[in-house]
Amino acid sequence: MPEWTLTLNNKIIKNFNITAGEKLTIGRGSDADVVIDNTAVSRHHTAFELADKNYFIEDLGSLNGTFVNGKKITERTMLKEDDIIQIGKFRLMPAGIFAQREAVSQSSAIDLDMDEETVFVTQKKQTAHQTAQANTHALSVISGSGKPRTIALTGRSSIKIGKDSNCDLVVKGWFIAGAQCYIINRENKNFIVPQKSWVGTKLNNQKITEEKLLNKGDIIEIKNHQIRFE
Repeated sequence: MPEWTLTLNNKIIKNFNITAGEKLTIGRGSDADVVIDNTAVSRHHTAFELADKNYFIEDLGSLNGTFVNGKKITERTMLKEDDIIQIGKFRLMPAGIFAQREAVSQSSAIDLDMDEETVFVTQKKQTAHQTAQANTHALSVISGSGKPRTIALTGRSSIKIGKDSNCDLVVKGWFIAGAQCYIINRENKNFIVPQKSWVGTKLNNQKITEEKLLNKGDIIEIKNHQIRFE
């Protein structure tokens, strides 16, 4: 089964497979199968399908469009082996095609251009019921003015923490980033993914600059805010 690679700025941010008869939705919405948390991507941006041994791509009425080899598509399109799909600034291609270029290590958070947030990508591999059963953890604000004071991770693939009002957990303060960090659930484990900011994000009193596995009782610190992973 060929593996597919999603890249940004020639860096791999996600590898995934698609099975025969499967149709994956790619988008910013938490209910998408492949979730790209970036404002340039629509909630339901693109559909990717494997049917009758052929791969198909379809734009789902996205704001910025879906492109194949630089050409915007307006209908369900069958892909050739070496086609390159573009979704916003992201490129989707067979892993074998990307492997012909310079190999780059996979990253879970990368800087984008200008004022855009950093990005992480997840792929749903469980039903909502399975996710709810697997992820029974929560975040509790134990110091500072973060809201809400407690947020359950049950049924969620990601939690966005920062000063923007659209964050799942809002923490205010000078130099705190709009998206300070993410908590993501992957294969029944929870990870913290720090984002670029002036104040930085600490885990158990240590500043972190890359993805870290969370364990029960860990303390996340953002300036004067402390959040316990339970």
